[in-house]
Amino acid sequence: MSQESPNSAASDLRRLCRTSTSATLATIAVGHKQVADGWPVTSMVVPASDIDGTPILLISDLADHTRHIKADNRVSLLFTGQSPASSQTRTIETDNARLTVFGRAEPDTTQETRNHYLRAHPDAAQYVDFGDFRFYRITVDAVYWVGGFGKQRRITGQQFTVGDCHALQSGHDDIVAHMNADHLDALADIVSHYSSQNPSAAWHMHSIDCDGMFLASKNLDFPRLRIDFAETIHTPAEARNILVEMCKKSRA
Repeated sequence: MSQESPNSAASDLRRLCRTSTSATLATIAVGHKQVADGWPVTSMVVPASDIDGTPILLISDLADHTRHIKADNRVSLLFTGQSPASSQTRTIETDNARLTVFGRAEPDTTQETRNHYLRAHPDAAQYVDFGDFRFYRITVDAVYWVGGFGKQRRITGQQFTVGDCHALQSGHDDIVAHMNADHLDALADIVSHYSSQNPSAAWHMHSIDCDGMFLASKNLDFPRLRIDFAETIHTPAEARNILVEMCKKSRA
């Protein structure tokens, strides 16, 4: 039986994708050396989520899954919010949230997509310019979320991906530059109020999206910090308003 959960709003489903360090990609086999055409094939990929929640992949033309996509671009991506290597137990965790994105992989050669992926995965700079690597955006058709026994939700791609956020996408770099130039004290106060991390760890804004922001510390002992917003934003003005409100609450 399907059951709604306070944590299954579209923004929460996007957050699960944003914090996943890897995902399982399912493609339809074409010319595979081991199985017949049409066979479902899975592989591990390292996705990034664009500002509006759209998944982005950087994959090699030499990979089986890329050949499959070129023949039939229907794919599924399974997100669990964590890397499989991070599990410390051998038991099956049936209550772990997981989310499947159904969509179509479309090649993307824009500088914006490249910049966004490299912000999320700077190590990819080592191979991003190899001749066989390409960026793909997953145009989302549908999303299926499972939060455990009896907890599930199905939404459309239109419900999952945030519309009308072009202003936030184009203004992203200016927002980050402004916060880091003039408001590092405000970010420290936000860290103190909205997280358990040390606010004195020289935090700066790494990126911002419709659902929250990632902060990074100059101290490499601190991993990147995710702080979510209470509501979805679409424009630089809404970003300013929500950051000002968060700062006021943290200083109250």
